[in-house]
Amino acid sequence: MHLKNLALSLGVAISWCCSVQAPGEERSLSSGWAEDFSDPAAFQKNWSPYGFLAEGRDDKHPHGRNVSGKDVRPEWWQVVDGALRGWNFPEEFHPAGITRKIAGNDVRVSFRFRFSAGGMAGIAVRGPNPIVDRDFQVAVLHIRPTSITAADNTVLHPKDSPEAAALAKEGGWNRKFFYAKKEDVKILPDEWHDLSLELRGKELTAFIDGRKVLEYTTLAGDAPKTSIGLQPGGNKKDILDTWFDDIRIEPLD
Repeated sequence: MHLKNLALSLGVAISWCCSVQAPGEERSLSSGWAEDFSDPAAFQKNWSPYGFLAEGRDDKHPHGRNVSGKDVRPEWWQVVDGALRGWNFPEEFHPAGITRKIAGNDVRVSFRFRFSAGGMAGIAVRGPNPIVDRDFQVAVLHIRPTSITAADNTVLHPKDSPEAAALAKEGGWNRKFFYAKKEDVKILPDEWHDLSLELRGKELTAFIDGRKVLEYTTLAGDAPKTSIGLQPGGNKKDILDTWFDDIRIEPLD
């Protein structure tokens, strides 16, 4: 793992000499940052895990009990040999996630990923989503061995409708997550691949291993960016892992 991509590391060191984030240091998108998971202390400081515990599931909490920070399962996310590993457990209805703050508008998010057969790698960009009226996802990608899918969020009921008011009174979300566009791709499991997500205004473009694989006009991708989120995934039958490494955030002109 330490020699996994020496040539790329040298290139990153040259091109990011004035912008690579020092351990524990937050920077805006005006200078960008990179993360290679070589510093566990910086990982603990900059990244925030969350998830839904299976034992907390009930009618009011269909995904389970929402936890974050010190209350999460330590198995969900671990730094191993200089890369970030996320586990997906079949007893948990919703995969765990992990977030890190960013700031800016048009942005490129690049990283390396690897998953098991039947697994998934997810990336979300968040911001003040005007459609669902909360700081939430404004662009989402789910990558699987045979496909890449853009997801989006809209409302279940018009915002000024009685149905929306009733949901708010009950503490529910007037929100609908949906798969918006899917493209067939072939991604070999148990091998490292490169992904790049670009957001210019509402236009999302995704590249895998240097090849453009998806274009989608988001509903709210032009919102100011506040964070990115990573997510593993699986087939709901097996314990599966997803790996992330060499994450780079940079502004787009």
